[in-house]
Amino acid sequence: MHQRIEVPPYLMAVLSARLHSIGIEMTNTMIRSARSLLMSICRDLSTAICDRNGEVISLPPCIPVHVANMGLTTSPCFEHPEGIKEGDLFLTNSPYYGNTHHADYTYIAPVFHDGELLFFTAAKGHQADCGNSIPSTYHPTARDIYEEGAIDWPCVKVQKEYKDVPDIIKIARMRIRVPDQWYGDYLAGVGAARIGERKLKELCREYGGDTIKAFCDAYQDYGEKMMKEEIRKLPRGEWDYQIKHDPIPDVLPQGVNIYIKCSIEPEEGQITIDLRENDDSHVCGLNLCEATVLASARTGVLNRISPDVPHNEGAMKQIRVLMREGCVVGKAKHPYSSSVATTNVADRLISGVQAMFNQVTDERGMAEGGAVQCPAVSVISGKDWRRNDEPYVNQLFIGMTGGPGVKDHDGWVTYQYPCTGGALYWTSVEVLEQRYPVKIIEEEVITDSPGAGESDSAPACKFVLTPRKHPVTCAYSCDGIENLPKGVLGGFNGSQAAAWKYKLSEGEGSRVELPPFAAAEIPYGEAIVSESSSGGGFGDPLNRDPEKVAYRVREGWISENKAREFYGVVLDINGELFAVNKQKTQDLREELIAKKEEKGNA
Repeated sequence: MHQRIEVPPYLMAVLSARLHSIGIEMTNTMIRSARSLLMSICRDLSTAICDRNGEVISLPPCIPVHVANMGLTTSPCFEHPEGIKEGDLFLTNSPYYGNTHHADYTYIAPVFHDGELLFFTAAKGHQADCGNSIPSTYHPTARDIYEEGAIDWPCVKVQKEYKDVPDIIKIARMRIRVPDQWYGDYLAGVGAARIGERKLKELCREYGGDTIKAFCDAYQDYGEKMMKEEIRKLPRGEWDYQIKHDPIPDVLPQGVNIYIKCSIEPEEGQITIDLRENDDSHVCGLNLCEATVLASARTGVLNRISPDVPHNEGAMKQIRVLMREGCVVGKAKHPYSSSVATTNVADRLISGVQAMFNQVTDERGMAEGGAVQCPAVSVISGKDWRRNDEPYVNQLFIGMTGGPGVKDHDGWVTYQYPCTGGALYWTSVEVLEQRYPVKIIEEEVITDSPGAGESDSAPACKFVLTPRKHPVTCAYSCDGIENLPKGVLGGFNGSQAAAWKYKLSEGEGSRVELPPFAAAEIPYGEAIVSESSSGGGFGDPLNRDPEKVAYRVREGWISENKAREFYGVVLDINGELFAVNKQKTQDLREELIAKKEEKGNA
């Protein structure tokens, strides 16, 4: 019988920091060696370290929907018929086997010390192209996995004894439109996983395998203890919330209704998110899978919990997520498609959970985040005449804001998606125009677009792109046209998204509306226009600091008329500083409050 090794607090702090630094080194390896702009500039990638049981123990700064489920993604490794051996590298992208969606290639390396499995490293990167039947990593109208078209890798070995399995590499290269770009990103993922493996081996040699195992167990226990302490601060009770994703014309005319039930048991230190009362899977690509449901529900809760709680499995397992197989907000069942499982419905689910918590506590209050996937973040494809008509495929991350109003803080302008929470970087316009044969005509804040509140959301953004010679195809799945993100506690809803085009020779007066879900081909001489959705506002706009309103008017984010109408602020715009007229502002606010109370009593 082995004696339990005690891990003193100082050693717990040292080893947890060492794991965190290893995760950051893995992430930097991917960023600096990836070939696609999607990974190297926008950082649509994540890394994680799991313990010997395959449970997440350390996460560097990363994308929530990628990693709040990484234990689930790693678990199929234990079921591989050849077992787990040193020098193996697993590849999974299957939403039916614990991964997120087919575009997220995840590379998992087991880490051995003295012949014993002690860790797993995981590196996940969103591919610029994954072999879908359309040139996009998202296929919202796909009726099943076959129409979706991507290769499904159900946790296979892509390396053995530290060498590539050639057949796997050949298949991947044959099915992807930009094979050299994919292979460059593959090497980045392999490099990240192997860097983590090497550093963890060094750590094990330094401290010994028994100490490392004892630390992992103790750190998971610590995460559980910290999370339970946070949950015990919350009231006991049950709450629910409804949120809706826009319809897909001719495919899903009713949209996706999302019903969220939550129960909190403070004494047990557990939060339960129940999603079983949602519709069955739809014949389209918007279905979530087990990994994205788990990550989205957890993310919505973690956004309302102290950041001091470790983001490991010990903590996250106290958020119990109930789902059912064959449900649009549940476990994907083959052959239903989950092509768009990491965005759209997942983003609405995160927004719904975090907004529902306003009924529970006012700590870290949040409105709904902006709806997603406007043309500014479309997957663009075509041929580049500058490179002998070489094909290109890449997703844009630019011109979409989405940050919700948060208690005591305005929305984050580069937030983009609830599922990424601001972890993605915007594409540089200059780098984008150098790498791809397109021109960015306009990228600017839309006046009067923030969800007004005591804390405003980020404003929406207008983005205009045109091809420089050959047509460019822009594939997008734009939510937020019919169902605007909701403000909370008196905050206003976010702004409406839009997708349209016009002829350059005729100007914006030649506007032609585009479908909300499309792979639109834009010929030379035309431009595609994206107007992003903004998040909801938090709190009553009449309680907003008038000086903040004046600042936004000076910056052009809010007009003078909306300053009066939404916020009850009267400005003297003759001076350069747009000074607040305090007495007139007080009088106007009293008048607006009286009208609001009168309307409420009517």
